[in-house]
Amino acid sequence: MVKPKAIKLKPAQLKWQIDLKKLNFSSTKEVEHLDHIIGQPRAIQAIELGAELRGSRGYNIFVTGLSGTGRMTTVKYMLEKSQRKGNCPELFDYCYVNNFADESRPKLIQFEKGGACSFSKKMHESITHLLDKLTSVYQEEPYTNKRKEVIESYQESEKNLIEEFDAKLKKKGFVRGQIEDTKGSPEPDIFLLIDEKAYRIESLDSLIKEKKLTEKQATQIANDYNKLHEELIKLAESANEMVTTFHEEIINFDRKTAETIINASFKELNKTYKKHLVIQSYLDSGKEFILDNVKYFLPSSEQSKNLQSKLGKTKNVDIATQIADKFAVNIILDNSETVCAPVIIEHNPTYGNLFGSFEKIVNTSGYWRTDFSKVKAGSILQADQGYLIVSANDLFSEAVSWKAIKNVLLYDKLDIQPYATYLQVSESQMKPEPIKVNVKVIIVGGQSLYNYLYRNEKGFKKIFKILAQFDYETAKSDELLDSIISFIAKQCDEENLLHFKPKAVAEVLEWSVAHAGSQDRITLKFSDIADLLRESSYFAEQVNKKLVTEVHVKEALKQRNFRNNLIDQKITDHILQGSTLIDTEGSRVGQINGLTVMSTGIASFGKPARITAAIGAGNRGIINIEREAQLSGSIHNKGILIIQGFFLERFAQKKPLSLSASIAFEQNYGGIDGDSASAAEIYVLLSAISHTPITQQFAITGSLNQKGDIQPIGGVNDKITGYYEICKARGFTGKQGVIIPEQNVNDLMLSEEIIESVKKNEFSIHSIKNIEDGSKLLMGKDFGIPDENGDYKKGTLLFEVHRKLNELYENSKPAVKK
Repeated sequence: MVKPKAIKLKPAQLKWQIDLKKLNFSSTKEVEHLDHIIGQPRAIQAIELGAELRGSRGYNIFVTGLSGTGRMTTVKYMLEKSQRKGNCPELFDYCYVNNFADESRPKLIQFEKGGACSFSKKMHESITHLLDKLTSVYQEEPYTNKRKEVIESYQESEKNLIEEFDAKLKKKGFVRGQIEDTKGSPEPDIFLLIDEKAYRIESLDSLIKEKKLTEKQATQIANDYNKLHEELIKLAESANEMVTTFHEEIINFDRKTAETIINASFKELNKTYKKHLVIQSYLDSGKEFILDNVKYFLPSSEQSKNLQSKLGKTKNVDIATQIADKFAVNIILDNSETVCAPVIIEHNPTYGNLFGSFEKIVNTSGYWRTDFSKVKAGSILQADQGYLIVSANDLFSEAVSWKAIKNVLLYDKLDIQPYATYLQVSESQMKPEPIKVNVKVIIVGGQSLYNYLYRNEKGFKKIFKILAQFDYETAKSDELLDSIISFIAKQCDEENLLHFKPKAVAEVLEWSVAHAGSQDRITLKFSDIADLLRESSYFAEQVNKKLVTEVHVKEALKQRNFRNNLIDQKITDHILQGSTLIDTEGSRVGQINGLTVMSTGIASFGKPARITAAIGAGNRGIINIEREAQLSGSIHNKGILIIQGFFLERFAQKKPLSLSASIAFEQNYGGIDGDSASAAEIYVLLSAISHTPITQQFAITGSLNQKGDIQPIGGVNDKITGYYEICKARGFTGKQGVIIPEQNVNDLMLSEEIIESVKKNEFSIHSIKNIEDGSKLLMGKDFGIPDENGDYKKGTLLFEVHRKLNELYENSKPAVKK
């Protein structure tokens, strides 16, 4: 059996470095630009599938991945690529026009691409011509002469009718006149004419007494009056019928005059759009509207005032303008300049920006009003037959927007309604005709949000069938390195940055590998790479250089670290001042240096942490003080339970484990999580049980399973750097170092400074595969391998552990009474 031991790493293992011979250019100015998307095969395939399945419902795309991985750039690139294939859909224009039957429900008209502007222009020309003619025709001589003939004809007929009746009255000794009815209104009547003086029929008795009439004459006069009065009533009825007929004749004449002009004005429109049923219906209803309101074009100031009041307009707007407004064409989507499927990126996806809105104006009475001409489209309609791209963070900041966009995707129908109406806090006074849309929505968000929506949001699975996952890092290859060099060249030209010399490019590439956290991987967070390029160019410009060298890249990284290491420096100061207790020399029982990673959100950094253990008799097992103080996260709690499993398997096979032990991260007041300190916690417990001191010159990191295998951890470079900085500040002893999991060796991308210290034997880095491997380095003892009887060799660590556990077990037995 191979004797367990930690393996000391060589300087060459601590960092990947590119072969400068592969960088065969004098500067990136000579390098061709990157013209394709790299490192995202899954996302590219998903977006391509979603983009090409244009006619299939539900194939909207949810894009996940870390910010800076080129999600938006890739989406735009893939959509443009789809367009370049010539796979362009049929595009449409949309407009709203007045609904003359119910103005609260504007009518929608759909056109082929470019048709809306043409219709609007033709409509404007036709209605302008129509209204110009209408406002003048009723003052032209042909019309006025004809109208005069009709009026004179009526007046002549009326005159003849009255004269004929008056002659009949005169013959009988009567004359027409008027009396007041009970309400004081004039009423026609017949009067008796005697000696050129008119008398009412009620005066007959008085006239008999005055000897002006005999009774016989009075009786005859009364009979004649009754007959003539009946004829008067019939005469009035005939006159009314004549007036009605006259008015109808005048109205029909006015309508016929207008109809001739309307037909002439709409002739071209009717011919052009004879197969467009919606437009034909609209023109017919518009014609009826004008005919019904033709009286307002007559030269009557009173009628004009009535129309102004009816239309809610101000007095300085003429009638033609008011009527023209009713025939306006509100183009809400004009695709005349759109070449292929539109790609709309909505940076502010509020409800109004997405779904449209109604503009409102204040009328002369001080009230808000709106109409069909105030309807405005949102980005969903603008993306009809194409793609709408939105950020999930922005979209879900307004809950109503998500609910409404989900309905559009489920039913392919867009209802333009005010925000308040959708919230059901008010009733819309206008409901435009819904629009059938075909839009593919692409939401750019996080994986956790996608998972939540997939599990909990009803209908989400039906409408977002495509998940495009963007990776944040990928396998390093020569092809990928060349692509990143091309990206550097492109970025420099596009942003007018200084170009990079080969060694500067090497620094950027090595940083990109370090940013991915593995020597075999490289970051795909191109926004982070671009930031480094900008900052490096800045520092080169500050010293009047024409090209960026490796010195400027290093300076950019140094200054970036300085800008963001305030908390890091303060914690380091506390350690060096002794406020936070960390030993880097000597040895101590039940105490070990663990390694942690902290994050400020902007930057992360590693720092050592003192872990201690105390034991005693009892059966309480291992007490996690962090958990008892509610400072321990769930993963750390799991790590402690795994340690308990390790102890059961190793030390409780023959007899129960009688142990009470406590373990703590000293001076931890902000909480802790993760299991990367499991190996350190095992060692510190074994030290406390066996009373074996642990050297404080080493720090250790590593996760552990119940079998004692060391598992990889994250942030290995930050952790090593954090402990290195403390040792350096205090002065190297030549025996200080760090122990890491074997699996993390390939993740090392340490600074040149640390590598140089390793070369000088000032600092060392060791890897272990199992828990057995680190005991010699930490406690100066072999871990111990059991013989065939399960016993351990004296002098090994586990021999001492077993001895102490047996002692604790015996002491825990109850006393036997004699």
